[in-house]
Amino acid sequence: MKAAKKICFDWPEMPALPLVGQPVLIRVATSASRQAARQELRTALRRILAAWSNILPEQLPLRETPRGPVWRGQLGGNSLDISLSYAEGEGWIGLLRSGWIGVDVMRIQSVPEVEDIALNYLGSDVLAAIHQSTDPDMEFAAAWTELEARLKCLKRELTEWPLTQAFAASKCAIQKIILPDNLVVSMATTFSS
Repeated sequence: MKAAKKICFDWPEMPALPLVGQPVLIRVATSASRQAARQELRTALRRILAAWSNILPEQLPLRETPRGPVWRGQLGGNSLDISLSYAEGEGWIGLLRSGWIGVDVMRIQSVPEVEDIALNYLGSDVLAAIHQSTDPDMEFAAAWTELEARLKCLKRELTEWPLTQAFAASKCAIQKIILPDNLVVSMATTFSS
């Protein structure tokens, strides 16, 4: 039996260029300010991509879009997809060669509008699961980050139920990580054909 490949790294730990189809998640400690965190996450991303490509950070084929940075080059002959997400005091970078990736992160905490959000975006089955859970805050955070990660993976915008979830539900593989510091990270992946 093969050992599982490590996929999560804490910056400044430098992951090696992953195999095709092997996702990588990098957790970066950031400032609390969203604007500063965006810059810090992009600085870490540029350093990682520079190490993988042997291109100077300022010459990397990155372009900023409304959804975040997009890699316009090849790494080892393969495309690279990037997904970013933020929680207070940290950011996450998701990277995948020859496929698409979406990453979303959320602190486990009480959300006063959970009923309306679940009904409008997640559906009545998810709302029922939240109500039946022994940890409804964690259940909601896991469901919400899964939806957001799937939408990011598919390069779709968030819209109200039922189209959002119905479209996203069957298109991506999902992995969830629940961290001891009350953080849920969901990663969605799908591969080029």
